[in-house]
Amino acid sequence: MDAFKLVRPILFALPPERAHDVGLSLMRFASRIHAEPMPVKTALGELANPLGMPAGYDKTGSHLRSLARLGFGYVVAGTFTLAPWPGNPKPRVARNKGERTLVNALGFPNPGIDSFIANLSSRAPPDVPVMASISGKTMEDVLGCYSKVQKHVAGVELNLSSPNTPDLRDLREPVAFAELSQALKDAKAKPTYLKTPPYAEEGQFDGVMGLVRRWESLGFEGVTASNSMPVEDARMGVGRGGWSGPPLLDHTKKAVERIRRSVDPAFEVNACGGISSPADAEALLELGANTVQVFTALVYQGPALVKSILSDAGVRRAVLTKGPT
Repeated sequence: MDAFKLVRPILFALPPERAHDVGLSLMRFASRIHAEPMPVKTALGELANPLGMPAGYDKTGSHLRSLARLGFGYVVAGTFTLAPWPGNPKPRVARNKGERTLVNALGFPNPGIDSFIANLSSRAPPDVPVMASISGKTMEDVLGCYSKVQKHVAGVELNLSSPNTPDLRDLREPVAFAELSQALKDAKAKPTYLKTPPYAEEGQFDGVMGLVRRWESLGFEGVTASNSMPVEDARMGVGRGGWSGPPLLDHTKKAVERIRRSVDPAFEVNACGGISSPADAEALLELGANTVQVFTALVYQGPALVKSILSDAGVRRAVLTKGPT
């Protein structure tokens, strides 16, 4: 029997944030998932497969080796900031079990970039590429974080799109983003990706595409599309949060499709949001995603989801059809 099925009732009896911490600790006991490689060439190097663990799952960088053993082709740690952040007041995570979604208003609780680097340096490294997700409320904070972390990771993901940290919106304003992106380009030493806001509607995504085009024009490697969907939710201590899970899949498809047809084929798109089955992963790869990331579905389905995606003939066919990127 799948071990996750045994512990799932216990985890779901706990408050969501506590359950996540316990589940993360238990990952070190999970069996290594073996799957036939389906190599994908990216700016991070040649990945064993196109499945990624997104930012938000390991917020300290203490569990990356355990997560890599689940079979992921790469893992994203964080999001990290220059100095430690406590995040938003609790409660800040809630489950919607019927629709298998989550709402979170975490607000980037993390120990700071120096602590992450220490955690990464003090442990045996994962056997897959590690990206660090970074953010900050000011350009100086983001640049400081960027300059410190690059030499320790395979790549960096810039997260300015969290729905739970309102001040981040300032850095997405055209003038501020132009200044920040140029400064990042000047300091760039590793592949760097921009995590975009979700596709809520066409007019809203026009603004997102302005960021994407600017990002591509400066020679950055790609984007991660997309973050969770902003929602009002009285269960959150701040009254709102980011909604994630299967209903976001159509939004992710629209984002990937629009970005892919607007950028150069070499510009990478990591699809994130609503992926909960091999068929979902296959569909996004066929729409032009280079990799796909799973989070919320992993909370509900456990490591068996990773194995099912990596062993799926349709996913393998989609990867082989794409060929080198």
